[in-house]
Amino acid sequence: MAIACARDARAQNMGAAPAPPGTVAAAPRIETDGPWDSKVRLEVYDRFRAEFVDWFEPKPDSPTPNNNYTFVGNVFQLGVRVTRAPYEMFVQLQNSTLGNVPADAVGIGAAYYANTMRSTQNGVILRNAWAQTKSLFGVDGLFVKAGRQLYLDGLDAPAKQPNLKWVQAARVAQRLIGPFDYTHVGRSFDGGQIGYANDLIKLTGFGFRPTYGGFEVDANRELDIDVGGLVLSLPDSPQLGNSIGRLFWFVYHDYRDVVYVDNRPLPVRQAAKGESSTLHTIGANAIHVEELGPGFADGMAYGFGQFGNYQDLNHSAWAYGVEGGYQIPGVWSRPWLRLGINSASGDPDPDDDRHQTFFQMLPTAWLYAQFPFYNMMNNQDVFVQALLDPHPKLTVRTDFHWLSVNSTRDLAYFGAGATKNDFFGFGGVPAKGQRELAYVAHVNFEVRPLPYFKINAFYAHAWGQGVIDQNFAGKGGNYGFLEGILSF
Repeated sequence: MAIACARDARAQNMGAAPAPPGTVAAAPRIETDGPWDSKVRLEVYDRFRAEFVDWFEPKPDSPTPNNNYTFVGNVFQLGVRVTRAPYEMFVQLQNSTLGNVPADAVGIGAAYYANTMRSTQNGVILRNAWAQTKSLFGVDGLFVKAGRQLYLDGLDAPAKQPNLKWVQAARVAQRLIGPFDYTHVGRSFDGGQIGYANDLIKLTGFGFRPTYGGFEVDANRELDIDVGGLVLSLPDSPQLGNSIGRLFWFVYHDYRDVVYVDNRPLPVRQAAKGESSTLHTIGANAIHVEELGPGFADGMAYGFGQFGNYQDLNHSAWAYGVEGGYQIPGVWSRPWLRLGINSASGDPDPDDDRHQTFFQMLPTAWLYAQFPFYNMMNNQDVFVQALLDPHPKLTVRTDFHWLSVNSTRDLAYFGAGATKNDFFGFGGVPAKGQRELAYVAHVNFEVRPLPYFKINAFYAHAWGQGVIDQNFAGKGGNYGFLEGILSF
């Protein structure tokens, strides 16, 4: 049952997305002895991607008529890691370059243009600069990590069992807070984490100010947003078997002077500009893997509840997900079939004093919406997916999604949270009384010709339904990319 997932802690700090099932050999390390018995390692990451966009065709009177275009982007990261147990330091610079970014467009390329307003974009940022110890005051397991860093909610205690590890990284983590590394910029978090860990539990407290980023290449500055939380994680251990769990409480405080995007009339939203929001999210998730017959069955469930104030409105919202799968490792391609439902609340009345749309905060939304015209806000996603390893150097993932909205008087939302102080970060189109959003099918081929180099070829097609029909002239959409990733 050899299934390799996120490669190691280095992959998280380098910003690499969770790897799907497949056998990946360890990449070579550029490492030397440093002073005071330390180790110094140089880390290099480069990703070049060409993206093809054939978005839903806008209506004839649209101010953004361009829906068919191609653009390119490259992310280069250079980092230095110094370790001397129990201490570790990591500094990383990042250069992001984009070309042929479209103006007057809809879709992914339009998001980059709307943030930076240039067709050719470049930015150099400090992506990571942190220090940590896992033995604070000489107490083993008492840890602190401070500085500019990446935070991936749901991965405070990474699983060890391979199937658990993949489900945790690809189906739980970063739903609410993540570095948004699907984009050519990503985001970082300035602040710190402190906690205690042993074989049975891990307790983590954190407080951050996120940086600009995502679709904004000028990403060194901090947002006027604070985010913090407490997380109790139960790692897989002999006592729990092939199971992990998490309880958490997150607080999100947004005091940007920006017009929000939601289902209220525009004059109301403009009048509320500058009013802050404080949202609390309490949640839990659990994952279990069980040997069953010739293979392994997995199950995952989570539930989130939100309360607080959304500008001058009382806020209450919910989200949940239930997923299951079965993998047979002893046959050709080691097939793994999974299915499930993920659902989050929408707002049923734009004119009352309550806001009931689940607010996704600062996620890496692409992990769960790989044709990213939607996210988990006011959304129900019923899906089936298959993961195959037909060759040791090839992994194929296919998904089919049935998408609908939970409130027909709300928006169908997209986006992954704040990217700058004067850009809200989430967008949407009105459901206009329609419930069905789209059917989506997509496939990704990951080829690993070398231990430190891989190629992804991705294609998705959407069959728009009632919500799309109300907002666009064309109901069909396509999105794809070809990328090469070098990492060592």
